[in-house]
Amino acid sequence: MAERLLRTTYKRDMALIPNRVQWFWLIVLLAWLFYYPIFIRGLPSPGFWLTIAILVLIAATGALGLNLLSGFAGQISLGHVFFLGVGAFVGGTVNTEAFTTLSGVDFWGLGMPWWVGVLAGGAVAAALGVIVGPAAVRLRGLYLSLVTLALVFLGEWLFTAEALAPVTGAVRGRRVDPVSFDVPVLRDYVTKDGEALYLAALILALVAFLAGKNIARSRVGRAFQATRDRDIAAEVIGVNVTWAKLTAFGVSSFMAGAAGALLGVFLGNPLGSNFGGAAGLLISVEYIAMIVIGGIGTVVGAVFGALFVVALPELIKFASEQGWLPFIAESGAGTLDPAAFSAILFGLFIVVFLILEPLGLFGLWFRLRNYWKGWPFSY
Repeated sequence: MAERLLRTTYKRDMALIPNRVQWFWLIVLLAWLFYYPIFIRGLPSPGFWLTIAILVLIAATGALGLNLLSGFAGQISLGHVFFLGVGAFVGGTVNTEAFTTLSGVDFWGLGMPWWVGVLAGGAVAAALGVIVGPAAVRLRGLYLSLVTLALVFLGEWLFTAEALAPVTGAVRGRRVDPVSFDVPVLRDYVTKDGEALYLAALILALVAFLAGKNIARSRVGRAFQATRDRDIAAEVIGVNVTWAKLTAFGVSSFMAGAAGALLGVFLGNPLGSNFGGAAGLLISVEYIAMIVIGGIGTVVGAVFGALFVVALPELIKFASEQGWLPFIAESGAGTLDPAAFSAILFGLFIVVFLILEPLGLFGLWFRLRNYWKGWPFSY
């Protein structure tokens, strides 16, 4: 029993999946995730449940990138939405064929497969992240957050500029073609609208979390954490702090850009106002809430945070429409609408977790798991 539960070698301690129990539950989870689109076909409002799943998977991928940057490397960023926008417009340009609107606007397009657009959106966002990264070498804390905040307003101008209209559509936005899988074995699997996008978002999330898990347990991840805890001490013991910060910005921006490429597909007609100004700042704050509530500095915490921040408001709205929450009504004088109730829950949970459980939902899961392992003993 002890040999199965305890990690007695360095090889086992560094293993991606350390024991058979975790392998079993991982296989069960993957099977459920791939079966999910088929399962919800028999539920009322299957499109609603599919939309939630797509948004959670895209948000989890983007939140993982921010968690690697802020949670592991300690670099506070309020401009995450800028890289989402870059990914959305670059990915849309690569995925969609060139076309001309009735108003005479010529849009660029390459008509490549969806995964090429995801890689292109991530690559361009990563290049911009590395360009912004040198500011992190000289700044930290509040000063760094203000620099990244400037990216939100830069994006508002960049995504609506007429000079980039062939890519972004300026204030009009641009059309983005849906995801498709030209694979015979998947034709029976993706039969409904949105199921192909769900599969693409699932594949991207699985690849991102596999990469994030490997980064966290590798030399790169340890360099991130050493830079976060004591950058001067890390440099003394041989960590290249400049390289670590630039790498963190590059990896984080790549994941945000890749997630943004699929987010642009989901929106169908992404607008510059979606990723800049007040709306963009709100999205950046939501991503920070994801990693704080889910568990900052943890890989799985990005999933928990995305589930809470993305799915909870939609579920509250759905429950209020079904009459299950009588104290919540549609917007009006003297009523508590779903959006206000969700905002109250966000603020409450952030305060509670920061005070009582800094690791957020992951910390609660960790405690429950350890309690289950040690039951019925308390030690």
